[in-house]
Amino acid sequence: MRLNIQDWFQQGKSRLAEVFSHVSQRGFLQRSEPLVLTPKQYKKGITLVLAGAVVIVAGLLVGIYEFVSLQEMKEQNALHEQQLEMMREKTASLQEKMDKMDALDQELRQMVKGAGTGDSPKGDGGVAGQQKKSPDVSHADYNELLHATSRLETKTNARIISFITLKTVLSDTAGQQVREMQQLSKQYQASNYPSIWPVNGTITSNFGYRGNPIGGGTGFHEGVDIAVDYGTPVRVTASGKVTMAGWVDGYGNLVEVDHGGGFVTRYGHNSMLLVVVGQEVKTGDIISLAGSTGRSTGPHVHYEVRVNGTPTDPMLFLP
Repeated sequence: MRLNIQDWFQQGKSRLAEVFSHVSQRGFLQRSEPLVLTPKQYKKGITLVLAGAVVIVAGLLVGIYEFVSLQEMKEQNALHEQQLEMMREKTASLQEKMDKMDALDQELRQMVKGAGTGDSPKGDGGVAGQQKKSPDVSHADYNELLHATSRLETKTNARIISFITLKTVLSDTAGQQVREMQQLSKQYQASNYPSIWPVNGTITSNFGYRGNPIGGGTGFHEGVDIAVDYGTPVRVTASGKVTMAGWVDGYGNLVEVDHGGGFVTRYGHNSMLLVVVGQEVKTGDIISLAGSTGRSTGPHVHYEVRVNGTPTDPMLFLP
């Protein structure tokens, strides 16, 4: 037979009263008469029981969430430390290789000097056997590793210049080319007048109006394009100060040098820049490596000469 709500309520109240009476008889409650609950007390008791259950469940959920969060944080910290250790090992390996390159650079310089080909090529190397040892990065933090990476980048650029110079020297066994370059450099070092070729190559586009190689139409070409191999050293054509060294739309990687007296030269589409803004350069110094960055259809040097801000035909200055 199905019970209605009223019967269920009465039955529950009677059972709860029996429980309290049983507890009283065992001495837990000091009562000499059966416990009788009113409907209001019964509802209040049920409410308290449910509230306690909710609190317990909420506490368990919070505990589980904090435990899971703590485990995730430990895993992230372990991963971060693992990545940091990998960076330390990689940086230490690069520093070791750079130290070997420094030693090789000094040995080559001594070989060149001993071969009687003139003065040892200038660079940032010191006396052989006196290279500064790289700092220990086995326990370096993230910021220290960033500084070490920056130092390695600077030294790598310097070594590129040095090795290119040494290659030029060693490629001529008689040393004649080196002596000619040294004499030419001394002749034009103090001059602010653009007087040498930035690279040896073929002119593929002249100064003046021409058909645009990209996009069609006609435009004014403010310099000359000299075709060369990718990575060819680009030399500054007069002494001066670097006023621009970075990416410029159309030019790609651009170097601009102010020579004073109203003369400014530009070298565009480089693959790598080897100078910085504010750096003093002398005629014949290597300032970049040729490439095909920006609006370019192949590796070449876009060379400009500006006189008092006006683009001028570079052919007037090229020997």
